[in-house]
Amino acid sequence: MEWVLPLLGGLGLGSLIKSVIDHFISRRAVTMDRLYQEKREAYLGLLGALHKAAVQPSDANAKEYALWHTRCQLFGSKDVSAFAQAIVDTNDGPRSKRDDAFDGLVKAMRDDLGR
Repeated sequence: MEWVLPLLGGLGLGSLIKSVIDHFISRRAVTMDRLYQEKREAYLGLLGALHKAAVQPSDANAKEYALWHTRCQLFGSKDVSAFAQAIVDTNDGPRSKRDDAFDGLVKAMRDDLGR
């Protein structure tokens, strides 16, 4: 009887600790998933706005691109933001520099999303 009570108490405490750890792991997974979804939405929106600005250059499409670029600055990595700015900066420059900026943008997005 002397060893039964401490054994039962230890099992109860272990169960409680496991529940607390599981709760924190679950919350972290939900937070990481929400951040991934925000990044994904921002990156896809940026690519869509880039396409619209390239196909139909206009002031409205340029402003839409700027809005999505700002969302990428909020939720994305610094590399994505830098390459998105490089695309704007190379708009009137040589095609090869713009292509390099676009390739860097896509690579930075993939790296940030863990793909």
